Amino acid sequence: MLTNQLALTYAQAIYEIATEKAALDTVEQQLKLVEATIAGHEDLATLMYHPLVPAPAKKETINRIFAEDLDVFVRNFLLLLVDKRREPALPAIIHEYIRLANDARNIAEAEVFTAKELSEEQRQALAAKLSQVTGKNIVIKTTIDQELIGGVVVKIGDKLIDGSVARQLKALKAALLTNQATAAV
Repeated sequence: MLTNQLALTYAQAIYEIATEKAALDTVEQQLKLVEATIAGHEDLATLMYHPLVPAPAKKETINRIFAEDLDVFVRNFLLLLVDKRREPALPAIIHEYIRLANDARNIAEAEVFTAKELSEEQRQALAAKLSQVTGKNIVIKTTIDQELIGGVVVKIGDKLIDGSVARQLKALKAALLTNQATAAV
């Protein structure tokens, strides 16, 4: 819980600066670049997130790797995280920043779980329906989960819509077991 609050606090700070500079999209792209670069190099991730690596080494690494790719205030934000020893929270901060930026752009991210890949037509129809229901522009991220058997499960924020065949079968089984238990009495 503390990490989430911490991430939100730092995300709001960089979000406010990005808003003032009219650079929401640019900052999001730069933060995603930082996250992908660190995640894509195990040695870099170890260096950045290990508590025994001295702050000057981390700051020098940030300046060398990202000098050309980041706006000065984004790079300074990363250096501040290192000074405050908050760099392990960076992925959560980036996630919260994206959520704040999406809220400002009236965009909601929908995690869609299906048993098989959706066609482009199905994705567009689902996005349109979810947009209609939420009043937001929907960006769909799909995950294949063959245990669903069929149907779809959609997660938007803390809301879950479960239209999977697996859930329907579980509900049917529970109903049958309940009916069987009452019939035996």
